[in-house]
Amino acid sequence: MRPAAETPVRGASEEDAQPARSGTRVWKRRRLYRLSRFATCAVVAASLGGLFLEPAGPWQYTADVLVRSYLAFLGTVMAHEAVHGLMGRTPRSNLWWGRLALVPCMVPFTNFRKTHLLHHRHTNEPGRDPDHYITPRQGREWEIPLRAVAMPHHWLLWLRRRQSIDTAHVRELLLNYAGIALIYLPILAVVGPQRLAFGMIPLLVIVSLLLWYPFAFKTHEGFSTGDAASRSHNYYGRLMYWFSLGLSMHRSHHMRPYLGWIELLQFVESAPSVAGRLIPMRDIQIDEALPIPDAQPRSHHA
Repeated sequence: MRPAAETPVRGASEEDAQPARSGTRVWKRRRLYRLSRFATCAVVAASLGGLFLEPAGPWQYTADVLVRSYLAFLGTVMAHEAVHGLMGRTPRSNLWWGRLALVPCMVPFTNFRKTHLLHHRHTNEPGRDPDHYITPRQGREWEIPLRAVAMPHHWLLWLRRRQSIDTAHVRELLLNYAGIALIYLPILAVVGPQRLAFGMIPLLVIVSLLLWYPFAFKTHEGFSTGDAASRSHNYYGRLMYWFSLGLSMHRSHHMRPYLGWIELLQFVESAPSVAGRLIPMRDIQIDEALPIPDAQPRSHHA
């Protein structure tokens, strides 16, 4: 089955149709595109615009970094939508919106797009799933923050080792970095190197930790290679759903990658206990399957 981002373009009549898959409620595609594009523009504008505001003291600086980091995190969620072809009718449209969404965290879209589609095909499979890199070695949980920060660079090395980088990929990667530079160089000229460095370096670290620990490592707890429903997990509750714009619904997304973030709201479940409703909890289902042929021993983490 071809990835959503690579499927042929549908006609206008199909675009406005309400596809009936698995009995789920699906938004009209044009409405979904407009919503996600608006969110992308708002997130990028606010995150970059905040760099032009000079914090007056440590409290303002802390608030500035945290707010812009969260906005950049939401940009990664919108880029994730583009990977699955949920930001526009054509691959080209999704490519441009995906690039834009990742500008606040300076990550090229092309590496993310290719590795994330492989993550869906080979979820939790060592050697096949590029995102399995986030899993630390036995007894070395302290590696997780380092692996989270290194993940975008790991993608490039992972693809290179598997000879998955061709001339077109290199060209797209260079153009993507050039576009990021063209956006940040004028910002640098206006705000100065100190403001840009102290405004962006903490942001890049925070976004990596926020994205890869609760919404990648924890949503694959146990790293099952059993049935599809056991390979990823959802968070309970609407608080986590709205905080992450649907990224908390990880199992639901893996089972229905054709649904946009707003369409996953219908699958949110309340936490099983009143006390747990304010504490992020996951609906963990681990199916202990036989190891896949090239699997390595893995650790199970709470």
